[in-house]
Amino acid sequence: MRFHLLGSLEVLDGDSPVPLGGVKQRAALGFLLLQANRVVATSKLLQALWPRDVPPTARKMLQNAVSGLRGVLTSHGGKPEGAPMLLTHAPGYLLRVDQNSLDLSRFQQLTEQGRGELAEGNWADAAKVLRGALGLWRGPVLADLAETGINWPELTAIKDWKLAVQEDCFEAELACGRHGEIIGELESLTELEPYRERLGGQLMLALYRCGRQVDALSVYRRTRAALVAELGLEPGRELQELERAILDHTPALDLPSSVHRRHLLAVGQDPAPVRAPVVITRPAAEPVAPAAAPDLATAERKLVSVVMVSAQLGLAAGDGDPEDVDAVHQEVASVVSAEVARLGGVVGGSVGSVFLALFGVPRTAEDDADRAVRASVAIRDRLDAVAEVQIGVATGDALVRLPSSGAPTASGVLLDQCRQLMALAPLGAVRACTSTRDAADSVLWEADGAPTGGWQAISCAPRRGAARRVQAAVPFVERERELLVLQGLLDEVRTRRRPHFVTVLGEAGMGKTRLVNELATSRTTAFRGTATAFGDDDGYGPLTDVVSEFSSFPTLRADLVRLVGAGELADRLHASLACLAEPGAEVRPDFPAWRRFLEEVAESEPLIVLLEDVHWANDVVLDFVEELGEHAGSVPLLVIATARPELLQRRPSWFGGKRNATTISLEPLSHNGTRQLLNSLLQTRELSAELWQALVSCASGNPLFATEYAGMVSDPRTPCLLNDASLPVPPSVRGVVTTQLDSLPTEVKAVLQDAALTGDLVSPSSVAATGERAAAEVAKALELLEQRDFLRRQGRNSETGEIEYGFRHLLVRDVVAEQIPRAERASKHERARAWLDRLTLDLTDRRAG
Repeated sequence: MRFHLLGSLEVLDGDSPVPLGGVKQRAALGFLLLQANRVVATSKLLQALWPRDVPPTARKMLQNAVSGLRGVLTSHGGKPEGAPMLLTHAPGYLLRVDQNSLDLSRFQQLTEQGRGELAEGNWADAAKVLRGALGLWRGPVLADLAETGINWPELTAIKDWKLAVQEDCFEAELACGRHGEIIGELESLTELEPYRERLGGQLMLALYRCGRQVDALSVYRRTRAALVAELGLEPGRELQELERAILDHTPALDLPSSVHRRHLLAVGQDPAPVRAPVVITRPAAEPVAPAAAPDLATAERKLVSVVMVSAQLGLAAGDGDPEDVDAVHQEVASVVSAEVARLGGVVGGSVGSVFLALFGVPRTAEDDADRAVRASVAIRDRLDAVAEVQIGVATGDALVRLPSSGAPTASGVLLDQCRQLMALAPLGAVRACTSTRDAADSVLWEADGAPTGGWQAISCAPRRGAARRVQAAVPFVERERELLVLQGLLDEVRTRRRPHFVTVLGEAGMGKTRLVNELATSRTTAFRGTATAFGDDDGYGPLTDVVSEFSSFPTLRADLVRLVGAGELADRLHASLACLAEPGAEVRPDFPAWRRFLEEVAESEPLIVLLEDVHWANDVVLDFVEELGEHAGSVPLLVIATARPELLQRRPSWFGGKRNATTISLEPLSHNGTRQLLNSLLQTRELSAELWQALVSCASGNPLFATEYAGMVSDPRTPCLLNDASLPVPPSVRGVVTTQLDSLPTEVKAVLQDAALTGDLVSPSSVAATGERAAAEVAKALELLEQRDFLRRQGRNSETGEIEYGFRHLLVRDVVAEQIPRAERASKHERARAWLDRLTLDLTDRRAG
């Protein structure tokens, strides 16, 4: 049996249509097919079939519809292997179908194949495959059901997906010189979708290529008028630069003679080198310049969180006097800038009363989405008495440009999604996409998503101490030796009554917190403090949390009196610690008093102080911990600081050479350890040998990565099971890897990106050729990348005598390669192939001679 969703709902048995029942039965089948091979809760089905008023007999009607569908599937599908089956599966139903029998799945497969060809610069092949994918459509998705008034969010998402594929197809066809053939289709689509800047840019380029410069500029004016009138937004920078290029008759827009001969669109006059074609990216045209192409080394594909804030200034300014409106505007701008900066974001400017902010630019952090929502909620709350606001937050991929001066910019459909969320948000509300909701773990959300899409944020939990860190129940694997060391040191501290200081070093996800949690389960008193990269604590978070673990601000004096007795010492300690306990107070460092406080607590009973993520702590906190190590008295005090390796870049001599100090470095799990961890996380899953191998490889010995991949594979919605050889990267894993990459100097990161496109084994000369850099500079960068554990030395090439390197983890290589824009990626691939061809020819001549 075959199922067609891309048009009216159609079920075929061979070539014969299968008769279906009434509207509810067809709607139930359509909704289950949209969620094929995934469990659909009964409550969700009921909401889909009766979006407004659910009748009392709805469950019975649904059961009848399901029974009828089972009869249809059984009578026509029989029971051969792979036949469709409609199963009852708590908490609802699961429609099991062969993915190859579903036209929507075929569309997805062809789309991924076509985009792969597009990324490699195979324009003709990409156009052919993407046209094949679009040819599967017979009309709007589930057109017959849509006519009955059904308006599921999935239908809108699939419609937008088709539009994005059409844009990719146009890009490939423009690159093949088929501009004249696609003008009619482009004109029709831009009439229907006037706000899609990428489509408008593609139509402008096609018209210009056909000698219709006036019409191309008219398209720009129409697009700009629609954006300004309806949304209050100017076109993106790329579309504006394309307009200027058309006005200037920039040669880069023309078809060179070499392209006429090959039907391949390229930029430049020399047919020998293969250069990047003029393509229109989301949401606008690729920037062009008469003398030189833009500096693509500053462009990068990144996972970012976008915030858009719309303020109703006229309502807030009473009668709308321009000066009153401007005063409100300035106050709103000040609040937006302050909250975004406080939480590590970048304000991307404003158009009228709409403000744009970016999180994850220029440097990624693992909690970008969480901080974007926290900033949005803070803006909403602070502006409550100033102006009515609507705020949208979206997380996903964008093309980010990082200029040498000025603010970064981002483009892509992500901005359109954020704008839609903002427009649909009620006044005084923050609405976010599903990706943001899944990543923002400190935010309290409304229980159900909004009918028009997105999730509404209610409030944010305090990012303090244990509340900041929600740990999954991860098995304790291959860290027994390190735990024994910590337990031995704790016993020694107890018996000898001498302080000891431990630093646990490890990359993100290596299990530092999991290790110290095992020790903290002992019966010893433990105070925990955590540093954060951004927030209100100004880097004092570890000490603030430690004081808060001892006492709250209102009871601090009384608790100190109980600890040391009434008198001068209690007064002195209270005066020094109150600034750490009181929210928002200015901290006045007093190392002797802070040290005396910990000594007094440890004197009464052995004390463990856990300071987590101290690589984010400020210098005062780090100075105090080192001073504590030098001057702490003879008390049973065990201080454990966890940090990433970058701590040693800030403090190379951190506790070096001290007799009361120990450093523990957490290395990646072994192959067997990774397999053991995955096996414990996937106890009920039967996986193929190929998928097991891919999971172990992608986890890279990192417990967090293993946990995230296990969760992804356990999710029945994950498409990776269709192809065991290739696993998508979970967003949290990608965030960790990208954070590590962004910690590199810009020029070193650029060399790593070149290496990712050069081959499995790279050398200074091969990477230099790929990136058109000096070999000596590349050699230094490769050595630094080896020291930072991105690359591993593989020895010298017996033919060339050069040192060769390989990526320590293939996951890192894949994430690095994905950051590079398609046009630049294709160009670098071509240079790498050309270098390899030259090397092969040289070696052949040398051997022959």
